[in-house]
Amino acid sequence: MTPTAGLNEGVEIIVGKKASSEKAADLPTVLVATIDPDIRGGLAELFSGFSLNAIFLNTVEAAKEMLAKKKIAACLCGFWLQDGTYRELVRFIRRERLQAPLIIVSAPSCPDNYRDYLAAANLGTLDFLSHPYRRSELEKMLQLAATIGSEILQKGTTPVAPPFGAKEAA
Repeated sequence: MTPTAGLNEGVEIIVGKKASSEKAADLPTVLVATIDPDIRGGLAELFSGFSLNAIFLNTVEAAKEMLAKKKIAACLCGFWLQDGTYRELVRFIRRERLQAPLIIVSAPSCPDNYRDYLAAANLGTLDFLSHPYRRSELEKMLQLAATIGSEILQKGTTPVAPPFGAKEAA
């Protein structure tokens, strides 16, 4: 892994080991938005073997800026960020009609909570990745996110609609 900025600055960019034979600029980019160092560490370790760029941010505002200016294949987000929650990112992605599917990531220190999963699903997130992170599970989610993202770009539709007829809260 090759970080280009430190964690204390709130931004870290990682280029996976498999990327050495490819141009980093041509690789898909995954955004990880979280303040939890365990989520960052666990995902950074998994990403190091993928052919992708991973950008780690710790605020809702920084994540919104990145989503607005860069094509993001998928966004993985912890429940909490320094200035808000994943809910604000879901609303932003839907409002701006961005193609980046959002996957919620649980922290190692937090037990899975079925209510949290349902609340995230009702807002329109793609999926929920529980700790411990499994490489095969993450790979499948990223492939699904890439497929959905490219379909959205081709059809010009909005990201996955909230299930169960849920409506976005203002």
